[in-house]
Amino acid sequence: MKTVKIKKKNRILHVETSRLASFLNQGYDQIDEDGKVIKLATGGRTVSLPEHNKVIEELEALTAELETLRADGSGAELEKANEDIKALKAKVKKLEDAAKSDTTK
Repeated sequence: MKTVKIKKKNRILHVETSRLASFLNQGYDQIDEDGKVIKLATGGRTVSLPEHNKVIEELEALTAELETLRADGSGAELEKANEDIKALKAKVKKLEDAAKSDTTK
């Protein structure tokens, strides 16, 4: 049977693939050989109320900032700047190609 590596706090286990879902429900994360998380736990964890409130506040602030940026048209400015950059890169490429062809003649 193939095994996978899972971790919860400082405990690392090797379990059969068929049992992975139940361990994810118990709060274990699936990790690779380097210890990087492949799949996050699907249950078995609790979040304190202060942590939850902090995340909600950050979400509301970022949502408000996003709406402000959309209202200001900053997104359109970025798109125009990206188009200008692409046009300049194309001009530079043409000039480089022209310079190369002039030196080979």
